[in-house]
Amino acid sequence: MITELEQKKLRNLFGGHYTEDVLKILNKRRVLNRNGEPHNSQYIRTVFQGIRNNTDVEAAIFQLATLRKQGLKLHESQKKNLFNNTL
Repeated sequence: MITELEQKKLRNLFGGHYTEDVLKILNKRRVLNRNGEPHNSQYIRTVFQGIRNNTDVEAAIFQLATLRKQGLKLHESQKKNLFNNTL
């Protein structure tokens, strides 16, 4: 289950937009709900808020967090290189 502290940190990282990307990760992994259908955005938000517990969805949320954090690090690195090198 995602704790309140984790929720706050993830919200800061995601900026409020995460469900579509989590759904893409779940679809890529072929993770389906108990009816054999893809999860929906509402269910993703319910797991994120800690109302429901689903380890597959939580893993996808944390995978997205890792990807976003890596993207931020790459962006910062590119910015440093741009401004540290004189033209």
